[in-house]
Amino acid sequence: MNIHNIGYNHSHDADFIINRPQGSGDNMLLLLKTPAIFTLEGESRVTGADSFILYSEHTPQNYQAYGPQFTNDWFHFRLDHPGDEALLERLAIPRNEVVPIGDLNELSIIINHLCYEVYSGNPHKDETIELYLRLFFIKLSNRIHSAQKEVGNTHYNKMSVIRTKIYNQPFLNWTIDGLSHELTMSRSCFQHLYKDFFGVSPMADVIASRIEHAKYLLTTTDTSVKKIAEMSGYASEIHFMRQFKQQTGQTPTQYREHKIKPDRL
Repeated sequence: MNIHNIGYNHSHDADFIINRPQGSGDNMLLLLKTPAIFTLEGESRVTGADSFILYSEHTPQNYQAYGPQFTNDWFHFRLDHPGDEALLERLAIPRNEVVPIGDLNELSIIINHLCYEVYSGNPHKDETIELYLRLFFIKLSNRIHSAQKEVGNTHYNKMSVIRTKIYNQPFLNWTIDGLSHELTMSRSCFQHLYKDFFGVSPMADVIASRIEHAKYLLTTTDTSVKKIAEMSGYASEIHFMRQFKQQTGQTPTQYREHKIKPDRL
């Protein structure tokens, strides 16, 4: 494997979009640290943070920010050695689909090291990069195919669908009772499994999805704060403003002014 372009913890504004109908001419891996909109096989959907996608060579790449910011790690690479393709096949790394994997910290650290090596003058950097890449994909496979997820694979798949629904429709009245009922689980079992799979509680995800949706509306529309509260799933404007400030450190109006003013100067 050979990396020829890489980025660590890159952030972009709300208008960020990638559209490569013929792909990038190589393999590309993204670690998603914020929600995004991906178009795959003609269908667009919002995907949550803490996910990855591995694009095959020549596969169309179409994705964009969902909310005021898009943050990710990424690298472009080629499968130059005979064993490279076999390694990815053996590790069962899915391709051309967004896959939620929970905590990205360990994988992101490896990309940070890779980034350093790619741009270093290390005389043995090709060997070091090869070792880091193998380690990265082994660790990625572990995240995807851990024993816990294999034991509870059906639950994990169903939880992933629920999480996607939450991020696609943050304005709905999501409750623990409703979510656990949809999966025919007890409240405690549902909350425990959700936290184990994704590293956050279901209601923390609900709040995060609503705040991200509100941020997007605040920076891309002139809709009133009261209406944005309603469109983001809040019955009370006061509750929305209180929760927004808790999550961002700013009121909705302050956030809007801070994000929009620099663009108008």
